[in-house]
Amino acid sequence: MSIKEALKSQGYRTYENDEITVFWNPRICQHAAKCVQGSAEVFDPQRRPWIDLSKASAKEIAAIIDNCPSKALRYELKEQIEIVFEPDCKLSAAYDGAQKIGECEFSVYDKIWIISHTGVRPAYEGKGIAKKLVLKVIEEARKNEAKIMPLCPYADRMMTGKEEYVDVIY
Repeated sequence: MSIKEALKSQGYRTYENDEITVFWNPRICQHAAKCVQGSAEVFDPQRRPWIDLSKASAKEIAAIIDNCPSKALRYELKEQIEIVFEPDCKLSAAYDGAQKIGECEFSVYDKIWIISHTGVRPAYEGKGIAKKLVLKVIEEARKNEAKIMPLCPYADRMMTGKEEYVDVIY
């Protein structure tokens, strides 16, 4: 299930353009007005629809949403986060432009890849990036006919007991 599908099933409404998808859940909104204070042009409760993504850049909107105390507002940036496999460094990395924002580190013992850490910078948490990082390691392990031992708590929760990873989990 995609992030969009998951949030929609939780009651979030979507607003999107080519750069960003914004999700809003009116049931959990605390009306703290951090969004309106951040940009009354983008977030105007008197207008319908109340979110106008054409009034600011995707990065500006994301920065405002990062301050939402209730998490009633969430977002997913489109095509801006790049997940790269870096075999020499034994990791997959997430980049926002030139800035590294997350990684999934592993070590290799024979044909077993041991995932020891998955992390994403706080401003990027909750956007599915950690999952994409682990999926990149899984993809590469399959290509290399390796098995994965997920010692990292995140990778362990993601993989253990899941049918789609039976072929690769050690």
